[in-house]
Amino acid sequence: MIRETGSPQVSLGAVRECLVASLAQEPRRYRGLTASERRAQRRERLMRAGLELFGTLGYANTSIRAVCAAASTNSRYFYESFGSREDLLYSVYERIVNEIVLATTEATAKADTIEGQARAGVRAGWTILTEDRRKARVIALEVVGVSDRLERLRRDTRHALADLTVRNAQSVSGGMSFRLDPVLTSRSLIGAVVEVLVDWINGDLDASADEIVEHFTRLFTAVTYAAVEPETPASDDR
Repeated sequence: MIRETGSPQVSLGAVRECLVASLAQEPRRYRGLTASERRAQRRERLMRAGLELFGTLGYANTSIRAVCAAASTNSRYFYESFGSREDLLYSVYERIVNEIVLATTEATAKADTIEGQARAGVRAGWTILTEDRRKARVIALEVVGVSDRLERLRRDTRHALADLTVRNAQSVSGGMSFRLDPVLTSRSLIGAVVEVLVDWINGDLDASADEIVEHFTRLFTAVTYAAVEPETPASDDR
């Protein structure tokens, strides 16, 4: 005769298996952080150290050992995130560029005139670089001539900023067509900004940030108006 009980019997082995499975699924933590979180923290420290050293001592004068010391880590963890010193420079440069593009895009989206967009865009990008000279130095000096890969990135960045300039002009020009090649025009403007930035970093320019922003605002505005075809009044055939 089988006696029924009020609840099913659970074996100790089944409980143990459930606990083991649960522990296996949950990532192990050290000081409250998972392995991936600790890895992300180490990478961020290396990124900050890269910006500091590349932007002050320069890329050529910065060793992986110096980066690791500034980041309070060792070379083992450096290579966990980056394959080389150049890889770190590449990532630092990309982060600065992304910051500039995001700030410029957000700033120009709020303006509804050519002059307003020019002023907002130039001020957003220039402010990021002049408020932190390390970023300006990395962008304009330290990545130059390092490798073909970084030269392609620099070129792609300039072209992307030029394309953004064209799109902004088109968005507020009322659909007018261009009488000057928009690609040549916008790339010329971006190239001018980069060269002036180099002079500013090297102390060869006696002008404040506000004066430079105002200068480029007027330049971008004048060139944009010169580049677009004026609307032709409809002829009256009556």
